Amino acid sequence: MNDLRTHVSEATRRLLAFLERTQIPDGSWSVPYTGPNFLLPLYVITTYLTHRKVSEKERPRFVAGLLKPQLPDGSVGLDEESVRGAVFTSSISYVALRLLGEKPDRPELCRMREWIHRSGTPVKAAAWGKFILSILNLYDWSGVTPVPPELYLLPAWVPVQPINISGYVRIVYLPMAYFYGKRWQAPLDPLLRELRRELFPQGFDRIDWPRHRADLAPTDHIVPESLLVRFSMPVVRHLEKWIPPFLRQKALRLVYEHICYEDEQSDYIRQAPVNACYNTLAHFIEGQSDRVERSWRQLPRYLWHHHDHIACQGFTSSKVWDTAFTLQGMTHLSPELAPRSVIENGCRYLLENQVIDELPNPRRYHRLPRKGGWPFSERQNGWSIADCTAESLLALVDAAPFLSTPAPHSVVDEGVRFILSYQNKDGGWGSCDRVVGPLWIEIFNASHVFADIMVDHSFAECTGSVLSALALIRRKFPDMQRTGVDRAIRNGVRYLTDTQKPDGSWEAVWGICFNYGTSFALPGLRSAGLPIDDPRIVRGRKFLLEQQLADGGWGEHPDSCIERRPIPNSKGLVEATALAVIALLSSGPEDDPSINRGMEFLLKQQQSDGDFPPQPIPGLFYRTTLIRYDHYKRAFPLKAFAHYLRANSAGS
Repeated sequence: MNDLRTHVSEATRRLLAFLERTQIPDGSWSVPYTGPNFLLPLYVITTYLTHRKVSEKERPRFVAGLLKPQLPDGSVGLDEESVRGAVFTSSISYVALRLLGEKPDRPELCRMREWIHRSGTPVKAAAWGKFILSILNLYDWSGVTPVPPELYLLPAWVPVQPINISGYVRIVYLPMAYFYGKRWQAPLDPLLRELRRELFPQGFDRIDWPRHRADLAPTDHIVPESLLVRFSMPVVRHLEKWIPPFLRQKALRLVYEHICYEDEQSDYIRQAPVNACYNTLAHFIEGQSDRVERSWRQLPRYLWHHHDHIACQGFTSSKVWDTAFTLQGMTHLSPELAPRSVIENGCRYLLENQVIDELPNPRRYHRLPRKGGWPFSERQNGWSIADCTAESLLALVDAAPFLSTPAPHSVVDEGVRFILSYQNKDGGWGSCDRVVGPLWIEIFNASHVFADIMVDHSFAECTGSVLSALALIRRKFPDMQRTGVDRAIRNGVRYLTDTQKPDGSWEAVWGICFNYGTSFALPGLRSAGLPIDDPRIVRGRKFLLEQQLADGGWGEHPDSCIERRPIPNSKGLVEATALAVIALLSSGPEDDPSINRGMEFLLKQQQSDGDFPPQPIPGLFYRTTLIRYDHYKRAFPLKAFAHYLRANSAGS
């Protein structure tokens, strides 16, 4: 045991040295937040449609970024680790390459085009693919799932009014409804005419577009449409013919007003790249040159410049999220090990990125109050998120002994107020929204490739994070909003009790998957006061112990997420192992042999420079699409090391 503790201490020093070297001047850690293969094509398409030039210096690197995920059969999958292509991503990747000036006879484009043809051409693409191609005049609007802007004119009690939809989906629906309502398409030019011929060998003008609205290749039919969507779409399209022009114009004005509001409240960074690209194009169509220029000052922030290619990120960064987790590991170390200057700089970054201003008239624009919270990336993003706030508070409150000036009481108080305001009726927390609409409106999901998108549900991992933060604050600041904090913790425990699976696990949505959810839920419940012999803790711990692999690590296959059952990975993974060790240390005997085996696995994985080798992508969204959290392989092992050293310190 003493030998293992010595090795863990040495590994911690190496990892701390690496983290100190890689902390950037603003106090954060910056890594690529990439993964989905539809983001870079959309960025390139937006440059073309808004008449922006890609520099000759950057053009080859954009091309390399688009070709990097190409599979041996010529296709492009939904994300960087996809093993099969999708017509959606293959089609828009092909178009983006051609818009960048690549010739159709380039071997990679030939293989991509041939795969698209073999798969049925873009008439077999998922809904987003058909939509993007319609904007480009490479598809016909009559073959697209309707996105009527008039939904914004409905009263709030109507379930399909966008106020009842998840914020992540709502902000993308806005510009999509704008384009669809206008039936806007790019003017045909010679290149677009060539693309029509290349994509549709059967002849563009001979296609019966309405018949292909729900025509999908198996690769693009991951999440089936409900019967309601399938049978209601022709009705909606028929009813649209009877909408008076003045009503359509009123709806379009309201939708564009919402678009402008979102842009102004985020300094044109927007929440994420899809609505960032779409909103930019909406301003271009409106002839708002100033708004277009402001958009293009911010859009490049979504790009990540690798040495040999360019990628597009899911946010402008993941810096708040990664910095909070990194600091948590450091603040659990002994004063002799903890790097005070690194902690000071990291806390400065978090303090500078708390959202300190409130939205003007948030209710009119279907937003919740945001003041006091933290976003995922940076303050200007403007979307405070429950678990980002919780993890930031955990870092700042625990850092107090290491800071010359601890976080002001008001910072913590505002963060707690924000968290309390975001709790759902079921006791849990989601991410950027409360549950507003009924859960059954998921039957209107017509994306074909994303699951559980219509409502921002409560999530086990988010709820576990929040419980850990509120419990810490209750201990450190016993008089701070005590009644509200106590009630929130009780209800959060109720949510996790209600959602624990029969096998003892909790299912996650933002990580993979049952291991991830359980690794956040267990520490949350223990922080909330459940003893280690509580049946909920015992069952959760038993699940994790049963998931340990032969190599001593933990790892789960991404297929768990779509199949909704635990599927072990073939070998242990650094992030999953570290999280499992943290959860086990919090929930039972600290000398459990499984914990030691997990620690030995992590020690074997560490490189001589203190870092860990590249890992499979550990994150995802909407159950189907992987997205990178490259800093997890550092932040989570550091936290596991720190907890292990504390549990095994002399006299503990």
